[in-house]
Amino acid sequence: MNLSRPSFYLFCSSLILLSACAPIGKKHTSASQKGTLARVKEVSATPVTQYSSPSADSYIDDNPNALLNMLDPDVTDIEIAFKKAEWEKSQGKKSRALFYYVKALQFNNKSIHALENIAMIHQQNGDGDKALRIYQDILKIDNNNLRANEQLGLNYLKNRLKTEAKTYLTKVVEQNESYWKAHNGLGVIADLNKQYDKAIEHYQAALTQNSSNSMLLNNMGYSYYLKADYSKARNYFNQALSFDNNYQRAIYNLALIEIKNKQYSTAVNLFNRVMKPHESYNSVGYLCMLDGEYEIADKYLRQAISESPTYFPKAEANLQQLEDLL
Repeated sequence: MNLSRPSFYLFCSSLILLSACAPIGKKHTSASQKGTLARVKEVSATPVTQYSSPSADSYIDDNPNALLNMLDPDVTDIEIAFKKAEWEKSQGKKSRALFYYVKALQFNNKSIHALENIAMIHQQNGDGDKALRIYQDILKIDNNNLRANEQLGLNYLKNRLKTEAKTYLTKVVEQNESYWKAHNGLGVIADLNKQYDKAIEHYQAALTQNSSNSMLLNNMGYSYYLKADYSKARNYFNQALSFDNNYQRAIYNLALIEIKNKQYSTAVNLFNRVMKPHESYNSVGYLCMLDGEYEIADKYLRQAISESPTYFPKAEANLQQLEDLL
């Protein structure tokens, strides 16, 4: 990545939206608007080096200053750019907000506030790769920026790069305990390393900031499940469902507990909430096979095949695998 032009890809994306970004001059602005305006594929770990400020001409081949000023000549300083960006964002107009945040970079190409918001909008638009490149650029300006460290750490975790992820996420929570996503990521890493008590500590810290989050409650429950403390695990899975009755991971995990307790019919009923009946029977059969309950597995896999309206190759393959074990 060319370190001398961190905003090139931002400006290009905003140019696509020019037809929607008509000038907001005084004669086009209502009185109410005037009042308001007044008030994770793998990402390489780019080493932090001395930041090189981009020139305006690096945004695009044509003259970007002339083009941006022609779009909205009323934006004469960064404060006006930010006010307009925040107004558009408050109205749910992300594309127009993106334009004004990019325009703010004309006045200060090291503006962390502008870059963070640009990255956030790209994330919301589903362009995670572009957002991650921006977060890397932010770290070249401020190596301790918490949001950028958190997002890069979570992306490394998404790509199963635990060591790299832990480095970034640990840096975040050491500086600010309120970043619950970083704590959640560290909890996942601890679970993967079979450090279940450490995982629970991180999930508890995250829940302190976000106590009604079904994902966090489910993750906490799963740590207890991995510790074979099924009573506490069940409690957290049920808490997760109390905030989101259709949270599939919690439903699935409750079914796992029922299978451990040999309550197979109850497990089938739980699976039926998130999948079709023949798939539920297959899931129970497969999990029983993994637990060494071969006779029970045979029963449910055959039930899956008989319940399926069409040929069910997955259940057939599981049954063949079971027969090879017997």
